[in-house]
Amino acid sequence: MSNLRILRYLPHYLRRKFDQKIIVIESDDWGLERVLGNSSFDFLKNKFGAEKFSRWTLDALETKEDLDMLFDLMESYKNKSLHAPVITANFITHNIDYSSESELKFIPVSEGFNRGSEDVREIYKTGIEKRFIFPQLHGYSHYNLSELNKYFYTDEAKEFFANGFLTGRSTIKGNMKFLQGEMSQENKDVRIKESCDEFFRMFGFKPDTVIPPTYILDREASEKLKQCGITMLQSSNRLLNSDGGRYTVPYFRKRKGFVWSVRNARLDPHEDYNFNSDQCIADIGKAFNNKLPAVIDFHRVNISGKYAPAYREKTLSELKKLFDNIYDQWPDVKFLNSSELNKIIWQQETR
Repeated sequence: MSNLRILRYLPHYLRRKFDQKIIVIESDDWGLERVLGNSSFDFLKNKFGAEKFSRWTLDALETKEDLDMLFDLMESYKNKSLHAPVITANFITHNIDYSSESELKFIPVSEGFNRGSEDVREIYKTGIEKRFIFPQLHGYSHYNLSELNKYFYTDEAKEFFANGFLTGRSTIKGNMKFLQGEMSQENKDVRIKESCDEFFRMFGFKPDTVIPPTYILDREASEKLKQCGITMLQSSNRLLNSDGGRYTVPYFRKRKGFVWSVRNARLDPHEDYNFNSDQCIADIGKAFNNKLPAVIDFHRVNISGKYAPAYREKTLSELKKLFDNIYDQWPDVKFLNSSELNKIIWQQETR
């Protein structure tokens, strides 16, 4: 076997092994407002054509209806086991303030959302109390702030801002790297401390795990994450530095001050991806056969039904199939959130 091939699989060979069957569901982009209204879609359609829309174009802040439907489904599994399904909800803590036209400003999630968006903060708290969701950190705004600030003053951005979708170009096929890299070295305005502080104001506790937006993480940002008490990186098998290099750190082990977790299963029934329950079950089985936790990638966009209700309904149907199949095949399964998994690994490391 070549040295390059050995290096590629090194994180798997040196992984920590688990005897228990553990499932973690990780869901990104919670709290993030993308588009503000239907008129924004008409604007984008005239600009680019509807055929250029990605699923992110129709993504929106989760609504009360979205959350009620999701929580009702999860409620039906509460008595299946002591460790019933729970979703790690990775939150963006600040949204673009559309009332500020003269300079780029942000609304902290603890203070609410833009006019026209539903205020779902109390529903978040209900979901946390009932252990349907457990918040962790995603980032400040999801965007490279230094680039977004420069873009804000361009003629194009002014037009997009006026139509309620400043970052709309970044959702259009062929443009989806635009404004990426919140935790990259290219971003000269990384606000990790501000994001962690706002997370505490909103939820009353500090996050200990993170998934960097768009999976980009550079050294300066990782040091700031440590300073804020982050001790686990989600989805390390997908993380890249700004040069496109992948991290080769053993899975579920402590290195460089972090536990390096992975995502090794996915539920995403969108027609562009077709990661349905059957495939997710197969990936869970592979994880268990390798004595690994099964960590499912399940984005917020999957249940964001404000502008894509059919996508949400299909997702919830597949999620129900997934839970039913899990309990049929592995009745002793334990669902944990990412923070709980992190604490287990750190306890093992310090024995």
